Order: sequence, then structure tokens, then C-alpha cells
Amino acid sequence: MHRSKQLLTVFSLTVLVAACGGAGGGDKAPNAANQSAPASADDIDATIDTTKVKHNLVVGVDNPYYLFHEDILVAQEKGYFKEVGIDTVDIKTIEDPLPALIGGSLDMSLYDSDTTIAAAKKSNTGVRFLSVYLGGEANILGVHKGINTAADLKGKTITGGQFNSRNDAILRELLTKNGVVPDKDVKIVSTGGQSNERLQSVIAGVVDGASLQLRHRKVLEKEGGKFLFEETRKVPQNGWAANKLLTESPETVTAFLTATLKARQFITNQANKDEVLALMVKKGFDVPPEFADAYSAENATDYHVADGGFDPADMDKFIADQIGFKSVPEGTDWRAYTYLVPLWRAQKILGLPFRPALGNV
Repeated sequence: MHRSKQLLTVFSLTVLVAACGGAGGGDKAPNAANQSAPASADDIDATIDTTKVKHNLVVGVDNPYYLFHEDILVAQEKGYFKEVGIDTVDIKTIEDPLPALIGGSLDMSLYDSDTTIAAAKKSNTGVRFLSVYLGGEANILGVHKGINTAADLKGKTITGGQFNSRNDAILRELLTKNGVVPDKDVKIVSTGGQSNERLQSVIAGVVDGASLQLRHRKVLEKEGGKFLFEETRKVPQNGWAANKLLTESPETVTAFLTATLKARQFITNQANKDEVLALMVKKGFDVPPEFADAYSAENATDYHVADGGFDPADMDKFIADQIGFKSVPEGTDWRAYTYLVPLWRAQKILGLPFRPALGNV
């Protein structure tokens, strides 16, 4: 869903990430190879030792849109970080945060789940996927004025972003489902940037259509365009990961998840929409009315996943799809590169059900 241009924007706040496998109920530094999952809820430690929490974090996020920063900003504003022993967080908005996570200059990263798991396998450095951030995927082809049917796409130029990205792959799939033959009926071009840039390319006439997001509907309609094809599905598309922090200060990972998931519970309560958006504007994010109108969809509990969890069957299908798209190495078992104990601890601390359920991974 996201691949952004590198920005030099740095925000003062915190992010989350973690590491592999199952493990005992505390956050002992995981050994990726040989971990046994907690046998019961009693094995999950629901107390954070704040004396072991790293006070200042640096995290990487690949998308400049407020949706990818709000958990941290709300957690800081509400004092949730202070409750778990975290003082500050620097958010660095970087096109691809994984090299910095692998190299050690980032404590955590928020990035595409499949890319993170692939990097964990390829680098063999201890990178582990921890928790889902967005668990829904909107597959949308937005087009400019004058295109009203699949037949109108004949000979037109469209983009799903960079070639070989998930956006590119699912756009081709969406076209095929609607009777349009990619690279025959339409010309597909590779473009950089995020979906906001693709929207502007459609409006400016640089391309005739593009893979867009829910928040773009009203902006595009004001310009005479429309969503021609649209579908949504459950996909654990992105989330937090960590590397060295899991061995250097594993308690910090649980602390971060606890604070940000507490913030997410607040954010996904639709009664708090105005307060959250006011804070985002205060922090310098551009939230026009059209984007604000998408709040209920983008911050639904099953889209901006309220508990940070996922269904293993959904992850199985997602990774299998990505192996088919050649973005994840053949034979990759996501379980070997996922560490769920910090998530389970955070869920227990916050009174949330375990998801995935213990013993279901």
C-alpha cells in the first residue's frame, strides 16, 4: 500500500517494533531459532518494569500521511508513553526504513508486513515482525473525467505505483476481474511516490487512472473523476517490527506496543474523531475535509486494527500471495520471523483478548 518519497521531516515521538517466534511470558531477548510459545495466559507477564525501558526512541515510518503517525502522537499527547517509561520518540519519515532498522540507527519501523518478513529472512539479522497496524486493504482504480466504464479504459495509461510492488500486482488483478487485460487493453506505467502523488497525476492528466485510497474519493469526484473499480478485503498489510531493541531492551517493545495500542483504542472510537484530527492539524499534518471524511473508514477497528492482532489464516494467504508476486522468497514461513510475546503482553495489560489466540500460531 505504501512506498513514499524520502522526507527529511522528523517528528519528536515514539514508534514500535519487535521480534520473532513465541517465547516465555516475559520479554526475554528472543533467540529466533528455538522459541516455545506461552502455554497459557498465566505465562504472559502483564507488568512492565519501567526501569528496563529505554527512555528515548527513534523509529522509522514510510508514509507521511497522518494515519501512520497518529498512534504515536496521541500516545504522547495523552501521556500513555510516560505511563510505561518512555520519554521521547523521534519519528523519521523514510521511503524504506528497513536498511536503517537492520543497521541499528532505528529502534523500530512501521512498514509493509511482507517486505519486513522478506527482509528478516534475507538479512538473517534478528529483524522480527511484531504487530499489525493496518489490517484492511482497499483496492481502488480511480480515473479522471470521461472514463465511466471498463470499455472506456481501452488505450488509456494507468499506474499502480512501482512495478513489482503489491499495489501494481493488485491493480492488475483488479483490472482482470473487471474484464480488462493489463498491458493489452491498457498501458500500465511505473511511478514512484505514494497514493497522494498518484491522485495528483490523475487530476493533472499525467495518467488516466491510478491505484488510490479511500480518502481520495471526494477529492477526485470534485475534479469530475470517479472510483471506477473498488474492493476491500482483510489483509494484514503493514505493521511494526524491531531488530536490536529486542535484545538490548526487550521491555521497551512491550512498553511501546502498550502505549500505542492504548492510543489506538482511543483513535478508533469514532466519538474522538474531532479531537484526534485537531491534534493532527496542530502537529502540522494536512487534513482537508475530504481526508477527514474518510476517518470512519480508515480508523475503523478492523482497518486500523484496534488490538494490533491478526488472524493467522489471513497472514498465511497474504504471504502466499506475496510469494506468488515474487516479493517474498519462496518457502518463507512468516512464523519464523514473527515475535508475538510483546503483543500478547500489551493485549493482556490493556484487557484485550489475545489475537492471535495462544496456541493458534
